[in-house]
Amino acid sequence: MDKSGYQAAIVYVVCHMGLIFFLYPSDLFSAMDMGHWIGISISYVLHVIALYMYVKGLQWAAHRNVVDIFGSVGRFLPWLLLLPAFLYFGVAIIITIRAYSEMLTLVFLSSTPLWAIQLLLMSIAFLMAWQGMGSMARTSVLLVILFTIPIIFVLCFSFQNVDWYYLLPIIDPGQSFHFLAKPDFLVSLFVYAGGFFFLGLLPPSIQISTKKMMLGCLLLFPMFLLSVYLPLLTFGHATAELYEFPMLMTIDTVNITWLLFDRVTIFFLLSLMAFAFLYLGVTLWVLVTLAKRAVPFIPQNFLLIALTIGLFAISIAIPNWDYLKTLQGWIIPLRLYMFLVIPLITFIIGWRHKHNANRTTEVT
Repeated sequence: MDKSGYQAAIVYVVCHMGLIFFLYPSDLFSAMDMGHWIGISISYVLHVIALYMYVKGLQWAAHRNVVDIFGSVGRFLPWLLLLPAFLYFGVAIIITIRAYSEMLTLVFLSSTPLWAIQLLLMSIAFLMAWQGMGSMARTSVLLVILFTIPIIFVLCFSFQNVDWYYLLPIIDPGQSFHFLAKPDFLVSLFVYAGGFFFLGLLPPSIQISTKKMMLGCLLLFPMFLLSVYLPLLTFGHATAELYEFPMLMTIDTVNITWLLFDRVTIFFLLSLMAFAFLYLGVTLWVLVTLAKRAVPFIPQNFLLIALTIGLFAISIAIPNWDYLKTLQGWIIPLRLYMFLVIPLITFIIGWRHKHNANRTTEVT
Protein backbone atom coordinates (compact mmCIF):
# COMPACT_ATOMS: atom_id res chain seq x y z
CA MET A 1 0.00 0.00 0.00
CA ASP A 2 1.31 3.43 -0.96
CA LYS A 3 0.24 5.98 1.65
CA SER A 4 2.81 8.62 0.70
CA GLY A 5 1.18 9.56 -2.60
CA TYR A 6 4.38 9.12 -4.60
CA GLN A 7 3.07 6.37 -6.86
CA ALA A 8 0.09 8.39 -8.06
CA ALA A 9 2.33 11.39 -8.75
CA ILE A 10 4.88 9.26 -10.61
CA VAL A 11 2.21 7.67 -12.81
CA TYR A 12 0.90 11.17 -13.59
CA VAL A 13 4.39 12.42 -14.57
CA VAL A 14 5.28 9.36 -16.64
CA CYS A 15 1.99 9.45 -18.57
CA HIS A 16 2.57 13.07 -19.53
CA MET A 17 6.20 12.46 -20.42
CA GLY A 18 4.97 9.92 -22.92
CA LEU A 19 3.00 12.64 -24.72
CA ILE A 20 4.94 15.88 -24.42
CA PHE A 21 7.68 15.26 -26.95
CA PHE A 22 5.85 13.79 -29.93
CA LEU A 23 2.83 15.79 -31.20
CA TYR A 24 2.76 18.83 -28.93
CA PRO A 25 5.59 20.85 -30.58
CA SER A 26 4.22 20.59 -34.13
CA ASP A 27 0.73 21.65 -33.03
CA LEU A 28 2.09 24.66 -31.16
CA PHE A 29 4.30 25.71 -34.08
CA SER A 30 1.24 25.62 -36.35
CA ALA A 31 -0.75 27.73 -33.90
CA MET A 32 1.86 30.42 -33.12
CA ASP A 33 4.59 32.17 -35.10
CA MET A 34 6.44 33.63 -32.10
CA GLY A 35 6.06 34.07 -28.36
CA HIS A 36 5.51 30.35 -27.92
CA TRP A 37 6.21 30.63 -24.20
CA ILE A 38 2.94 32.54 -23.87
CA GLY A 39 0.90 29.68 -25.26
CA ILE A 40 2.80 27.18 -23.14
CA SER A 41 2.35 29.26 -19.98
CA ILE A 42 -1.39 29.77 -20.50
CA SER A 43 -1.99 26.07 -21.15
CA TYR A 44 0.19 25.07 -18.22
CA VAL A 45 -1.49 27.43 -15.76
CA LEU A 46 -4.90 26.14 -16.80
CA HIS A 47 -3.58 22.60 -16.36
CA VAL A 48 -2.32 23.39 -12.84
CA ILE A 49 -5.69 24.89 -11.89
CA ALA A 50 -7.59 21.94 -13.37
CA LEU A 51 -5.35 19.41 -11.60
CA TYR A 52 -5.66 21.19 -8.26
CA MET A 53 -9.45 21.43 -8.54
CA TYR A 54 -9.74 17.78 -9.49
CA VAL A 55 -7.52 16.53 -6.66
CA LYS A 56 -9.19 18.75 -4.06
CA GLY A 57 -12.62 17.64 -5.23
CA LEU A 58 -11.61 14.00 -4.81
CA GLN A 59 -10.16 14.67 -1.36
CA TRP A 60 -13.20 16.63 -0.18
CA ALA A 61 -15.40 13.74 -1.30
CA ALA A 62 -13.37 11.42 0.94
CA HIS A 63 -11.39 9.96 -1.99
CA ARG A 64 -14.42 8.24 -3.41
CA ASN A 65 -14.49 6.91 -6.95
CA VAL A 66 -15.28 9.68 -9.45
CA VAL A 67 -18.26 7.65 -10.67
CA ASP A 68 -19.61 7.53 -7.11
CA ILE A 69 -18.95 11.24 -6.68
CA PHE A 70 -20.97 12.13 -9.76
CA GLY A 71 -23.61 9.59 -8.79
CA SER A 72 -24.20 11.36 -5.46
CA VAL A 73 -26.13 14.11 -7.25
CA GLY A 74 -28.24 11.95 -9.52
CA ARG A 75 -28.85 8.43 -10.74
CA PHE A 76 -28.19 8.92 -14.45
CA LEU A 77 -25.99 12.01 -14.20
CA PRO A 78 -22.66 10.16 -13.90
CA TRP A 79 -23.19 8.34 -17.19
CA LEU A 80 -24.16 11.56 -18.97
CA LEU A 81 -21.07 13.29 -17.57
CA LEU A 82 -18.65 10.40 -18.12
CA LEU A 83 -19.76 9.27 -21.57
CA PRO A 84 -17.73 12.08 -23.23
CA ALA A 85 -14.74 10.98 -21.14
CA PHE A 86 -15.13 7.40 -22.34
CA LEU A 87 -15.28 8.51 -25.97
CA TYR A 88 -12.32 10.85 -25.54
CA PHE A 89 -10.04 8.21 -24.04
CA GLY A 90 -10.98 5.77 -26.78
CA VAL A 91 -9.96 8.25 -29.46
CA ALA A 92 -6.84 9.22 -27.45
CA ILE A 93 -5.61 5.61 -27.55
CA ILE A 94 -6.22 5.44 -31.31
CA ILE A 95 -4.35 8.69 -31.95
CA THR A 96 -1.42 7.74 -29.69
CA ILE A 97 -0.99 4.28 -31.19
CA ARG A 98 -1.12 5.55 -34.77
CA ALA A 99 1.21 8.51 -34.10
CA TYR A 100 3.83 6.42 -32.31
CA SER A 101 3.62 3.77 -35.02
CA GLU A 102 4.39 6.45 -37.61
CA MET A 103 7.31 7.63 -35.50
CA LEU A 104 8.76 4.15 -35.11
CA THR A 105 8.45 3.58 -38.84
CA LEU A 106 10.26 6.83 -39.50
CA VAL A 107 13.18 6.06 -37.17
CA PHE A 108 14.13 2.39 -37.42
CA LEU A 109 11.26 0.16 -38.62
CA SER A 110 10.83 1.47 -42.15
CA SER A 111 10.23 -1.97 -43.67
CA THR A 112 7.77 -3.14 -41.01
CA PRO A 113 4.04 -2.89 -41.86
CA LEU A 114 2.27 -0.20 -39.90
CA TRP A 115 -0.42 -2.61 -38.71
CA ALA A 116 2.23 -4.86 -37.15
CA ILE A 117 3.65 -2.00 -35.10
CA GLN A 118 0.17 -0.96 -34.00
CA LEU A 119 -0.57 -4.55 -33.00
CA LEU A 120 2.60 -4.63 -30.88
CA LEU A 121 1.76 -1.35 -29.14
CA MET A 122 -1.82 -2.42 -28.51
CA SER A 123 -0.73 -5.82 -27.18
CA ILE A 124 1.66 -4.27 -24.67
CA ALA A 125 -1.02 -1.80 -23.53
CA PHE A 126 -3.42 -4.74 -23.16
CA LEU A 127 -0.98 -6.70 -21.00
CA MET A 128 -0.33 -3.70 -18.77
CA ALA A 129 -4.03 -2.97 -18.32
CA TRP A 130 -4.67 -6.68 -17.61
CA GLN A 131 -2.34 -6.50 -14.59
CA GLY A 132 -4.29 -3.60 -13.07
CA MET A 133 -3.39 -0.20 -11.70
CA GLY A 134 -1.35 -1.50 -8.78
CA SER A 135 1.06 -3.23 -11.12
CA MET A 136 1.27 -0.21 -13.44
CA ALA A 137 1.97 2.09 -10.50
CA ARG A 138 4.93 -0.05 -9.47
CA THR A 139 6.06 -0.23 -13.10
CA SER A 140 6.05 3.57 -13.33
CA VAL A 141 8.59 3.76 -10.51
CA LEU A 142 10.83 1.31 -12.36
CA LEU A 143 10.49 3.30 -15.62
CA VAL A 144 11.56 6.49 -13.88
CA ILE A 145 14.64 4.75 -12.45
CA LEU A 146 15.62 3.24 -15.81
CA PHE A 147 14.89 6.03 -18.27
CA THR A 148 15.26 9.36 -16.48
CA ILE A 149 19.05 9.48 -16.95
CA PRO A 150 18.97 8.61 -20.71
CA ILE A 151 16.34 11.30 -21.35
CA ILE A 152 18.26 13.97 -19.41
CA PHE A 153 21.45 12.89 -21.18
CA VAL A 154 19.91 13.31 -24.64
CA LEU A 155 18.19 16.59 -23.79
CA CYS A 156 21.44 18.09 -22.49
CA PHE A 157 23.37 17.16 -25.63
CA SER A 158 20.56 18.50 -27.82
CA PHE A 159 21.79 22.01 -27.05
CA GLN A 160 24.96 21.49 -29.13
CA ASN A 161 23.28 22.77 -32.33
CA VAL A 162 21.12 25.59 -30.97
CA ASP A 163 21.27 29.13 -32.28
CA TRP A 164 20.14 31.52 -29.56
CA TYR A 165 19.21 34.17 -32.13
CA TYR A 166 16.17 32.07 -32.98
CA LEU A 167 14.89 32.96 -29.51
CA LEU A 168 14.28 36.53 -30.68
CA PRO A 169 11.87 38.19 -30.68
CA ILE A 170 10.70 36.81 -27.37
CA ILE A 171 7.33 38.44 -27.88
CA ASP A 172 5.59 39.96 -30.88
CA PRO A 173 5.02 43.73 -30.40
CA GLY A 174 1.51 43.20 -31.73
CA GLN A 175 0.94 40.07 -29.68
CA SER A 176 -2.71 39.12 -29.30
CA PHE A 177 -4.53 36.14 -27.91
CA HIS A 178 -6.26 35.15 -31.13
CA PHE A 179 -4.21 31.94 -31.16
CA LEU A 180 -6.33 30.64 -28.27
CA ALA A 181 -9.18 30.05 -30.71
CA LYS A 182 -7.07 28.39 -33.42
CA PRO A 183 -7.81 24.70 -33.96
CA ASP A 184 -4.08 23.84 -33.87
CA PHE A 185 -3.72 25.37 -30.41
CA LEU A 186 -6.80 23.56 -29.16
CA VAL A 187 -5.41 20.32 -30.58
CA SER A 188 -2.15 20.95 -28.68
CA LEU A 189 -4.14 20.70 -25.44
CA PHE A 190 -4.11 16.94 -26.02
CA VAL A 191 -1.04 16.73 -23.81
CA TYR A 192 -2.77 18.58 -20.96
CA ALA A 193 -6.25 17.07 -21.05
CA GLY A 194 -7.22 13.80 -19.45
CA GLY A 195 -3.80 12.82 -18.13
CA PHE A 196 -4.96 13.15 -14.53
CA PHE A 197 -8.45 11.65 -14.85
CA PHE A 198 -7.20 8.22 -13.68
CA LEU A 199 -6.71 9.71 -10.19
CA GLY A 200 -10.47 9.51 -9.70
CA LEU A 201 -10.47 5.76 -10.32
CA LEU A 202 -7.47 4.68 -8.24
CA PRO A 203 -7.93 1.79 -5.80
CA PRO A 204 -7.82 2.60 -2.06
CA SER A 205 -4.32 1.11 -1.84
CA ILE A 206 -2.89 4.07 -3.81
CA GLN A 207 -3.28 7.38 -2.00
CA ILE A 208 -3.26 10.85 -3.54
CA SER A 209 -1.22 13.71 -2.08
CA THR A 210 -1.92 17.25 -3.26
CA LYS A 211 1.66 18.35 -2.55
CA LYS A 212 3.15 15.41 -4.45
CA MET A 213 0.85 16.01 -7.40
CA MET A 214 1.74 19.70 -7.54
CA LEU A 215 5.43 18.83 -7.33
CA GLY A 216 5.06 16.41 -10.21
CA CYS A 217 3.21 19.07 -12.19
CA LEU A 218 6.03 21.53 -11.53
CA LEU A 219 8.60 19.04 -12.84
CA LEU A 220 6.72 18.85 -16.13
CA PHE A 221 6.94 22.58 -16.92
CA PRO A 222 10.59 22.51 -18.12
CA MET A 223 9.69 19.58 -20.35
CA PHE A 224 6.92 21.55 -22.02
CA LEU A 225 9.38 24.36 -22.69
CA LEU A 226 12.15 22.07 -23.95
CA SER A 227 9.85 20.16 -26.28
CA VAL A 228 9.09 23.40 -28.12
CA TYR A 229 12.21 25.51 -27.73
CA LEU A 230 14.82 22.86 -28.58
CA PRO A 231 13.43 22.45 -32.13
CA LEU A 232 12.86 26.20 -32.36
CA LEU A 233 16.44 27.07 -31.39
CA THR A 234 17.85 24.36 -33.66
CA PHE A 235 15.92 24.98 -36.88
CA GLY A 236 14.05 28.23 -36.44
CA HIS A 237 10.27 28.50 -36.61
CA ALA A 238 9.97 28.39 -40.41
CA THR A 239 11.77 25.05 -40.65
CA ALA A 240 10.55 23.46 -37.41
CA GLU A 241 6.95 24.08 -38.49
CA LEU A 242 7.46 21.79 -41.50
CA TYR A 243 8.22 18.70 -39.40
CA GLU A 244 5.54 16.39 -38.04
CA PHE A 245 7.93 15.38 -35.21
CA PRO A 246 10.16 18.43 -34.57
CA MET A 247 11.68 17.05 -31.39
CA LEU A 248 12.63 13.82 -33.11
CA MET A 249 14.38 15.73 -35.92
CA THR A 250 16.20 17.84 -33.33
CA ILE A 251 17.55 14.79 -31.53
CA ASP A 252 18.61 13.33 -34.87
CA THR A 253 21.01 16.25 -35.40
CA VAL A 254 22.97 15.43 -32.24
CA ASN A 255 26.38 13.97 -32.97
CA ILE A 256 28.38 12.37 -30.15
CA THR A 257 31.55 10.81 -31.56
CA TRP A 258 32.51 8.88 -28.44
CA LEU A 259 29.12 7.16 -28.10
CA LEU A 260 28.94 3.49 -29.04
CA PHE A 261 25.72 3.99 -31.02
CA ASP A 262 25.53 6.11 -34.15
CA ARG A 263 22.21 7.77 -33.33
CA VAL A 264 21.16 8.97 -29.89
CA THR A 265 17.63 9.14 -31.28
CA ILE A 266 17.31 5.48 -30.35
CA PHE A 267 17.88 6.24 -26.64
CA PHE A 268 15.38 9.05 -26.71
CA LEU A 269 12.66 7.25 -28.63
CA LEU A 270 12.92 4.04 -26.62
CA SER A 271 12.62 6.03 -23.40
CA LEU A 272 9.56 7.82 -24.71
CA MET A 273 8.08 4.52 -25.87
CA ALA A 274 8.41 3.09 -22.36
CA PHE A 275 6.50 6.07 -20.98
CA ALA A 276 3.95 5.88 -23.80
CA PHE A 277 3.29 2.22 -23.01
CA LEU A 278 2.33 3.20 -19.48
CA TYR A 279 0.07 5.97 -20.78
CA LEU A 280 -1.67 3.54 -23.13
CA GLY A 281 -2.01 0.94 -20.38
CA VAL A 282 -3.45 3.45 -17.90
CA THR A 283 -5.84 4.89 -20.47
CA LEU A 284 -7.05 1.43 -21.48
CA TRP A 285 -7.49 0.59 -17.80
CA VAL A 286 -9.60 3.74 -17.37
CA LEU A 287 -11.83 2.69 -20.27
CA VAL A 288 -12.29 -0.79 -18.83
CA THR A 289 -13.01 0.55 -15.34
CA LEU A 290 -15.68 2.91 -16.65
CA ALA A 291 -17.19 0.19 -18.82
CA LYS A 292 -17.26 -2.23 -15.87
CA ARG A 293 -19.18 0.29 -13.77
CA ALA A 294 -21.69 0.75 -16.60
CA VAL A 295 -22.19 -2.98 -17.28
CA PRO A 296 -21.20 -4.77 -14.05
CA PHE A 297 -22.65 -8.12 -15.21
CA ILE A 298 -19.92 -8.53 -17.88
CA PRO A 299 -16.55 -9.81 -16.58
CA GLN A 300 -13.85 -7.16 -16.66
CA ASN A 301 -11.45 -9.33 -18.65
CA PHE A 302 -14.03 -9.75 -21.41
CA LEU A 303 -14.52 -5.99 -21.55
CA LEU A 304 -10.78 -5.46 -21.80
CA ILE A 305 -10.46 -7.94 -24.67
CA ALA A 306 -13.42 -6.43 -26.54
CA LEU A 307 -12.17 -2.86 -26.14
CA THR A 308 -8.65 -3.81 -27.20
CA ILE A 309 -9.86 -5.54 -30.36
CA GLY A 310 -12.24 -2.70 -31.20
CA LEU A 311 -9.68 0.07 -30.72
CA PHE A 312 -7.07 -1.83 -32.72
CA ALA A 313 -9.53 -2.37 -35.59
CA ILE A 314 -10.34 1.35 -35.67
CA SER A 315 -6.67 2.35 -35.53
CA ILE A 316 -5.72 0.24 -38.55
CA ALA A 317 -8.76 1.57 -40.45
CA ILE A 318 -7.32 5.12 -40.41
CA PRO A 319 -6.11 5.56 -44.00
CA ASN A 320 -3.42 8.22 -43.63
CA TRP A 321 -1.83 10.89 -41.46
CA ASP A 322 -4.10 13.68 -42.75
CA TYR A 323 -7.16 11.76 -41.60
CA LEU A 324 -5.56 11.35 -38.19
CA LYS A 325 -5.06 15.12 -37.95
CA THR A 326 -8.70 15.60 -38.91
CA LEU A 327 -9.73 13.19 -36.17
CA GLN A 328 -7.78 15.28 -33.67
CA GLY A 329 -9.77 18.32 -34.74
CA TRP A 330 -13.08 16.51 -34.35
CA ILE A 331 -12.51 15.75 -30.67
CA ILE A 332 -11.62 19.32 -29.67
CA PRO A 333 -14.97 19.70 -27.79
CA LEU A 334 -14.30 16.46 -25.91
CA ARG A 335 -10.77 17.63 -25.14
CA LEU A 336 -11.99 20.93 -23.68
CA TYR A 337 -14.63 19.04 -21.71
CA MET A 338 -11.98 16.79 -20.16
CA PHE A 339 -9.61 19.70 -19.59
CA LEU A 340 -12.00 22.18 -18.01
CA VAL A 341 -15.45 20.77 -17.24
CA ILE A 342 -14.67 17.48 -15.49
CA PRO A 343 -12.27 19.07 -12.92
CA LEU A 344 -14.75 21.89 -12.28
CA ILE A 345 -17.66 19.50 -11.71
CA THR A 346 -15.53 17.33 -9.43
CA PHE A 347 -14.45 20.38 -7.44
CA ILE A 348 -18.04 21.65 -7.02
CA ILE A 349 -19.43 18.28 -5.98
CA GLY A 350 -16.49 17.71 -3.61
CA TRP A 351 -16.98 21.14 -2.03
CA ARG A 352 -20.70 20.42 -1.65
CA HIS A 353 -19.90 17.09 0.03
CA LYS A 354 -17.45 18.76 2.42
CA HIS A 355 -19.89 21.58 3.21
CA ASN A 356 -22.68 19.10 3.99
CA ALA A 357 -20.33 17.02 6.16
CA ASN A 358 -19.24 20.11 8.15
CA ARG A 359 -22.83 21.20 8.63
CA THR A 360 -23.79 17.74 9.87
CA THR A 361 -20.90 17.80 12.34
CA GLU A 362 -21.95 21.22 13.65
CA VAL A 363 -25.54 20.08 14.12
CA THR A 364 -24.38 16.95 15.95
